Amino acid sequence: MPKKKGSAKGKKGKGKKKSLKSGEVPEIWVKNLMKTYERNCKNVNTVMVPNLRKLMKDCIENNQMLVKIIVEPVPMVTKDDPQVQVEPLISAIRQERYTYLKDLHVWDMPLTHENMAAIALLLEKGFYPIRLLELMDCLIEPYSLDRLAKSFGFCSTLTTIVLDYNEFGDEGCKCLCQGLLNNETILSVSMCYCCLEESSGKMLGNVVANSTVRELYLDGNDLLCEGAMELIKLCVNKAETEEYERAEAKRQKEELEAEAALKEKEGRFGTAMSAGSGDEKPTSAGSKPGSAKGKKKKKGKKKKKKEPPAPPAVGPWIHKLHLADNGIDCYGKGGQFAPLVCMRLFKSLVTHSDCLKELDLEDNHIGDLGGKLILDALTERKEAGLPGMKLKTTTRMNADTFSAIVKLATGLKKKKKKGKGKKKKKK
Repeated sequence: MPKKKGSAKGKKGKGKKKSLKSGEVPEIWVKNLMKTYERNCKNVNTVMVPNLRKLMKDCIENNQMLVKIIVEPVPMVTKDDPQVQVEPLISAIRQERYTYLKDLHVWDMPLTHENMAAIALLLEKGFYPIRLLELMDCLIEPYSLDRLAKSFGFCSTLTTIVLDYNEFGDEGCKCLCQGLLNNETILSVSMCYCCLEESSGKMLGNVVANSTVRELYLDGNDLLCEGAMELIKLCVNKAETEEYERAEAKRQKEELEAEAALKEKEGRFGTAMSAGSGDEKPTSAGSKPGSAKGKKKKKGKKKKKKEPPAPPAVGPWIHKLHLADNGIDCYGKGGQFAPLVCMRLFKSLVTHSDCLKELDLEDNHIGDLGGKLILDALTERKEAGLPGMKLKTTTRMNADTFSAIVKLATGLKKKKKKGKGKKKKKK
């Protein structure tokens, strides 16, 4: 019997599955992870995260690696319904040695000390390349946060930590800061609505000065004017020093250019005098333009190998600082002069820091004088030729001042985060 046409084509369609450069097949890895996760859930009488299960199936169908995991609770009908837990998933990742996970998100789930220890052990292993860890609204206690922070020194891939809506206060912030000082890769930390007060400002200022952290998101806390000043004090000193160094380097460059121009002028005058006397030296054959000796063979350009990126610098540099709704006003301990003193520091930071990209002071009643200081800072920054920056401030000031600030600094777009409707507790 002759073979039917198209039979060969049908077989061709079911070819080998695409694999990674290392030879690993994504479908097999995700399938094994899903089976182990399902088995672990049955063993402890919990359920899989529905969205995660669907995402795993999509990855298996499309032969793609699962790099982002979101763990969130499922709605309960009765009290006896099984709940979602974190430990079965963490155990599955470790049992299967799934080393392709990059982003781990846990939302609206209470995390016990045992859960935090399981996440910490995952980071401590070192070969799981997790770069983003988000534990949002998880009722994290300070002693549990201390256990997690101890693992930061062993994780060389972690760059972003989000701990919003966990009310661990200054004690928890202290534990976190100790871990951040032992890490060399973390760049961004978010602790919005975490009940932080003045003392946290000083601890975070020390972290910014002595670690790689350059982005802080601290909206909805109670740092007040005193805490905000302690936070940026070292950054302001560094920015002023760098501004002096830039001015000194510019002055020296101008002096060198002036000297070079003077020498060039003197040289042209001497050449003109010698040309007028008629004493010309005969040029050698080798120096003639177009001679064979004068020409150099063009060599083919070799492709440069891409060097690995340099590690982040350690020092008091802040790139993004969000302090919306932090009580930076005249109602704190410093009285009516506190916001003015605080805004003078912020003015210096905005004027002199060439690395500052974002500053959010929304919902802080800094007053007309504070707004005028911010406007002066943006004007001086523009005149000095420093890069533009995004700045957001309260509208409770003179309308002309606010309009001028908006023109000089583009507004910040608020990220829509889970639990955004949660209000800060009033004291």
